[in-house]
Amino acid sequence: MSAVASEVSGIRGITIPLEGHTLLLPNDAVADIVGDRELEHTPDMPDWMAGVTDWQRRKLFVVQFERLLGQAQISASQRRRIVVCYSLYPESRQDYIGIMGQSIPRLVRISEELIQGEQVPSMHKDAPPVLAALRFNGERVLIPDLAELGRRLELVD
Repeated sequence: MSAVASEVSGIRGITIPLEGHTLLLPNDAVADIVGDRELEHTPDMPDWMAGVTDWQRRKLFVVQFERLLGQAQISASQRRRIVVCYSLYPESRQDYIGIMGQSIPRLVRISEELIQGEQVPSMHKDAPPVLAALRFNGERVLIPDLAELGRRLELVD
């Protein structure tokens, strides 16, 4: 295969740096990336919720994915970004989900040659909303389950 053909193969994606983890999503799952902003947090929100903010005149729930992965302490970063993803839960009242990233997300090209399977995630009801854990370009990444995350947010709203 020529160099041009190999560059065109695959799909565009985005890596979201978390503290101690990295999420990998197809670019088409992402609606926007916005700078850190003030979030409203109420006492009845689960600990994995960073809070709620206004985004394009909509209420946006922002998630700290590290907490869903069982991480208790998360350092505050001055480079934090909110990655606005489409909610893939069909019965969702919210069209978008915000995921708090610890740094600026990176655009990547995802191709079969760069991905290796690592483990099958646990499917018990309290498991983190993760579809797969893989090695992408030598780095361990998690593929978040946006539909399950959307379902969990419906229980919060």
